[in-house]
Amino acid sequence: MTIKWAVALTLGLATLLALVRLSLWHRRARKRGEASPVRLALLMLLQPVVSTLLYCALFPPMEGGGATDLRIATAGTSRLATTADGSPLILLPEASAMAGGEATPDLATAFRRHPGVRTITVLGDGLGQRDIDAAQQVAVRFDPPPLRPGILNLTPPPTVAAGGRFVVGGTLTRLSGATIELIDPAGRVTDSIAAERDGHFLLAGTARAAGAVSFTLRVRKDKRVIEQADVPVWVTDSAPPRLLILAGAPGPEVKYLRRWASDAGFDVTTQMSAGAGIALGDAPVALDAAGLRRFDVAIVDDRAWTGLRGPLIAAVRGGMGLVLRAGGAIDGPTRSQWQALGFGLTGPGGVAPLALPKASEEALARTRHGIGSDESPVDMALPEDLAPDVSRLGLTPGGGEAVPVLRDEGGATLGMWRAIGMGRVALFTGVDSYALTLTGRRDLYGDWWSALLTSVARPAPSSRMIPGVVWAGERMALCDIGDDGQVEHADGARTKLVPVAGCGAFWPAKAGWHSLRVKDGLRLFHVQPRDALPIMRAARDRQAMAMLSTATPDASAAAMTAGTPGSAWPFWLTWLATSALLWWLERFGIGRRKGGSSMSAET
Repeated sequence: MTIKWAVALTLGLATLLALVRLSLWHRRARKRGEASPVRLALLMLLQPVVSTLLYCALFPPMEGGGATDLRIATAGTSRLATTADGSPLILLPEASAMAGGEATPDLATAFRRHPGVRTITVLGDGLGQRDIDAAQQVAVRFDPPPLRPGILNLTPPPTVAAGGRFVVGGTLTRLSGATIELIDPAGRVTDSIAAERDGHFLLAGTARAAGAVSFTLRVRKDKRVIEQADVPVWVTDSAPPRLLILAGAPGPEVKYLRRWASDAGFDVTTQMSAGAGIALGDAPVALDAAGLRRFDVAIVDDRAWTGLRGPLIAAVRGGMGLVLRAGGAIDGPTRSQWQALGFGLTGPGGVAPLALPKASEEALARTRHGIGSDESPVDMALPEDLAPDVSRLGLTPGGGEAVPVLRDEGGATLGMWRAIGMGRVALFTGVDSYALTLTGRRDLYGDWWSALLTSVARPAPSSRMIPGVVWAGERMALCDIGDDGQVEHADGARTKLVPVAGCGAFWPAKAGWHSLRVKDGLRLFHVQPRDALPIMRAARDRQAMAMLSTATPDASAAAMTAGTPGSAWPFWLTWLATSALLWWLERFGIGRRKGGSSMSAET
């Protein structure tokens, strides 16, 4: 039962008791000849009138009126909207000033000023995050304009280990033939690529030292910068991933794999068989389920795989990552065993040529290879004119549950992975990939093996960076903050969060790196400037608007917009005057047939 119903029932019961009281008094007064029908009628009529006026004073009737439709001007609204006849025009803060429009701080304020609104027509780019909740009360009409050319989506990398490589992905819209560049904090271009036909792109970079850094993504077309945005990268100094390299015989592939993995920040252990029970490499480790459990990922060639298949599969089911590689053409049993893992190997077998992508420009290659040293200058790592002799198996991996990781320039699949238990296993069909490092394609060699190991390695226990893209001035939700969560701003100021169900709302005022301080440590997140990535933000708001346009307003919310409570003062004044009249009629005996005492004395 609501408060309104409780008050109404109480006033109704009091009125009924008053009418019964008057009826009993009139019955006794008639025997004494003092009753007056006119006076009784007035008293009985005023009782429900006083009760009704009191109820209306406590709960004033809803006032409707005004427009039932509104036009809402948002960012990008044409100034010609003021010339159109029809419903009132509401100007949100993002819209330009227009003559004849009513400026409001938000959509909820517009609804309070215009009670009874049932439908709104949104003009321009659409409602922002601030007004989406308020728009759920009404029906929404929205015809989105075409998106402008720019960055439609940007996915920053997760937490990266110092010295490791990372990948930045995204999508462009209406920018065919554009060039995308990734620029490091020193202003050097670390990667450059032309967007695919559907706008997708992937750029690679290298994390140097630990800490929070910001790379820059720049989109150019015809030597003109279309858009650029910050790419936050959090480089950790946590324990490096543990890598085990197993080979059935010594060879250059193991040598260069170990060198690259050490430079990339892995804790590498190598085991090679030299025959006759002789093992080369690091200190021997137990190659059983317990011994393999301490590694995050393993690289195993076809020769070592044959004798360790059981323990390796058991370790993968427990969460370890596994990369299988071929040292040459594989035999029938190995092919059957790899097919049994879920990789559908098709093709004639043997070894086939591999199509390599075009080498990077010299300036870009110098940046990607790093600073260099006296023992290994950068010039020794620059691409040569001759392409390296790298081949692949004549078998193409497939399978419905397998995920492609690598393809060569001709579109042939080089690497795929699939899940087995709690871990993942990948198959790499490249042969003699070490030749890339001998002819200046060390960057491509690193890209291949970094992509393979990142796809299957056991995930780190936790990430210290909060994912997602956040803009200054917009609300964001931070969860698992406890009772003492604080946010340290980019300028050093701190804000204490008020948790509600474990989460707290935060409005970043400035762009830059922020940190969330909680009991279990420090979590970082990056805030984009207000005007950064406008196309991406417009696409996000447009998606939210599309959900509003097809949704039916909630019944209770629609009832709330049917009107607003009217003024209570007229009812209070009328109730006071009527109550005074009722009191005067009862106390002074006006209308009685002969003199007598007051009502209270008679009863």
